[in-house]
This record gives sequence, C-alpha cells and structure tokens, in this order.
Amino acid sequence: MESLEEEIIFELKNFNFKRNSLAYEYLIEAIKLVVENTMVIRDFKKYVYSPVARKYFTRPKNVCWCINKLITLMYFNTDTTIVETYFNTYKDNKPSSKAFIIGVARKIELKMRQTKKVS
Repeated sequence: MESLEEEIIFELKNFNFKRNSLAYEYLIEAIKLVVENTMVIRDFKKYVYSPVARKYFTRPKNVCWCINKLITLMYFNTDTTIVETYFNTYKDNKPSSKAFIIGVARKIELKMRQTKKVS
C-alpha cells in the first residue's frame, strides 16, 4: 500500500491545483489529519488548522485563508462536472474548504478500507 501522503496526492490529481504552493502543502496536511482521526472535524480551527499552522510556523487563520483561496482557484480552473461528480454538488456550487477536506479524506478512507479487505 502507498503512503497516506501519496494517496492524498493521487486523489488531488483529479483537480487542477497549483501544486507548488505552500497552500497545497497545508491542504495535504489537513487532509492527512482528517484521515488519521475523523473526530478532528468537530473543531477545524483547533484540531486541523492549528496543528498545520504549528508545523509551518504560521497562524491557523493564515492556514484557513490559504486553503480557502487554493480551493477557490481550483474550482475555477477545474472542469465543473468533475467537482460536481466528486462532491455531489450542483452547478455553480463550490465546496467549502471544510467540505472539500472531509470529502477527499472520506474517499481516501474508503479506498484504504477496500484495499485492506482485498489483502
């Protein structure tokens, strides 16, 4: 099985992200935290954005802002049918940062469970 980070990067290839940005690194870390412990979704600022901020020596507010901008840019640069299919959203309905992170994390969790059953 691939590492969790490799799984996340593979899943994010479905979308048109600027992959050489710090915000992309924040996004990977945030998804990783949610995959490792789904209870963190109760308080994103405390359990997701704060740990990412500590790792990168910045503030949780900055992490949240950067991820939000990254997802907004992705939404405008990715074929809307891909986003709609992936998140079961309707036309012109961008997923929030939290919804995006949780959605990707759940897809990865499901894939990892299916891989364990096959093994």
